[in-house]
Parts: sequence; structure tokens; C-alpha cells
Amino acid sequence: MRPLLFFFILFSFSHSGDAAGNLILKYLKTKQENPAYISHNDKKSFNRLFSKIVSQSLFSRKKRVSQSILKNKKSSYQGRGIFRVYGTSFGKPGNKGETNVFKDGSKVKWGLITAALPHVSIIGKFIKVRMLKKNGKLGRWIRMKVRDLGPWFRDDPYWKTNSDPRAIHYFKHKMRRFDGRVVKNPAGIDLTPWAWQKLGIAYKKSMNHSGWVEWKISK
Repeated sequence: MRPLLFFFILFSFSHSGDAAGNLILKYLKTKQENPAYISHNDKKSFNRLFSKIVSQSLFSRKKRVSQSILKNKKSSYQGRGIFRVYGTSFGKPGNKGETNVFKDGSKVKWGLITAALPHVSIIGKFIKVRMLKKNGKLGRWIRMKVRDLGPWFRDDPYWKTNSDPRAIHYFKHKMRRFDGRVVKNPAGIDLTPWAWQKLGIAYKKSMNHSGWVEWKISK
């Protein structure tokens, strides 16, 4: 790695308030290396650490999307108990800003296929989810348990009134929710990376994927 590039990366992260900067600085201090030069082995170690930090950092941020995704958007309720909503990713162990326990008391762990919806009344129940593909076709139904609350709200049981998720209104008008955070996307459901993979998304992309899905309560 060129010294100038290394200093640029180090400076960017250490001055951004991101945990990545602190970890990289800690790594350098532990190794007691001259920052202007990194050996081949140290470079490999640094790259592994850097990739891990960046992947966690990207995953932990709610994905900001363009208002254009709501173009031609009709009612979320599709009839027959089916809702078409925007979905985002959550539930990766060690994810910044998330606890290590879901709201149903189960532990957050790798490989868990589960979902989050914005009301406590559906925690512990099973739903079926399918993906809306880019060509307009629908994927197969995947059954999973709702274990957590989200993506944006905790008191929005839109399925009980056949309404749109509240996040759509907040997203359209660039509104802030109860804690001051701007709602960056219109998501009405959260899915773990492994749920996205079951729906057909590749492993790497699933770690921070978002897109349109349909879901319904499973019997």
C-alpha cells in the first residue's frame, strides 16, 4: 500500500467519528509500526481488518435511497392479506447500533432467517415473504418468524388497517422520527441477510440489501 494512500485512509476514518478509525489506530499502536511503511504480512492483516470494519460500518447504516423508488407506487395492500413493501437488512451479529438479542428474547446469530415488523403484536408469529424481481416477476414464498421490531417504528401495525407503512409518509416528506433521525427509506419490513439469501440475493449483496418484497401472515 502506498504511504500517501494509507495516510489518506487513516486520516479519513480517524476524523469521521467512525469506529473504523479507532480500530485502525489501535492496530497500528499494538503493532508499533512506522505508519509510513507496512510489511507484506502487516498489509494482509490490515486489509483483512479494514474489509471487516468497512463491511460492518456499511451494514450498520440504514440505506438511503432515491425518492424515485416510489414512482408509480400504489397501495401497499395487494388484497388477500398480501402487502407489497420496501425491505431493508438487519440482524447481523456485531452490527453497530443493534443489540445482540431480538425482541422475542432469542439471540442474534449468523444464519438466522427472520424478519422485523413495526408492532409488538406480531412478534413470535410466522409470515411468508417473497421478492419482487426487477423484471416484475415474483419469487417463491419463504416462511420465517418475526422476532424483532422495525425497521423505523415500533407502533405501526399497518397490516391491521390495510394501510401503507408510516415510513413511506416520513420518507416522502423527509421527516424525522421520534429520536430525531431522518427516515432515509420507506421500508416497512426488515430481513436478515440470510432471509434475503433465501429469497435469491447473493451472499455478499445480502449483507446490506434493500428492495421490494411481498409478505403475508402465515397460518
